[in-house]
Amino acid sequence: MRTKIHNSDDLRMEILRLRVVRSAIEAELKVETNKFTSKFRVPLMLLGKVNNWVSPIFRSGRNEPGSINQDWVTSIFKVGLPVVMNKFLFPRSGFLLKSVVELLSQNTAKTVNKDVVTDLINKVSDWIKSTKRKKKQDQAISDYGIPPDSETY
Repeated sequence: MRTKIHNSDDLRMEILRLRVVRSAIEAELKVETNKFTSKFRVPLMLLGKVNNWVSPIFRSGRNEPGSINQDWVTSIFKVGLPVVMNKFLFPRSGFLLKSVVELLSQNTAKTVNKDVVTDLINKVSDWIKSTKRKKKQDQAISDYGIPPDSETY
């Protein structure tokens, strides 16, 4: 419902009315969320207790295969590598070959982690830097001294 605002007093009254409406809606939402959370409080509490009891049994190291707490790089490779392989390298292959590719790529993705990727990037950058240095050294070797066949003896 819109009201016509003719002067500053009308504007102030409309602002006050909208604040009252907002506080009423916030109160209704707070009541609804309390109802919702009270319905799920006991099941979530039980689930938390079971999780605390069971998680030490299945907890493994950070980057061990099958670990839930793996690097983000490992997680991306586990999902992305099979998709890329099946989409671009084997687009028209059958179900059996795609399944084998997925199994093999997921097993290899377990070995890839953040440290392996950073080491690879460092090696590539060192290789690129070394090729640039060689080119600069080759250009700097130009010697404009006395040629060896000159008759200056």
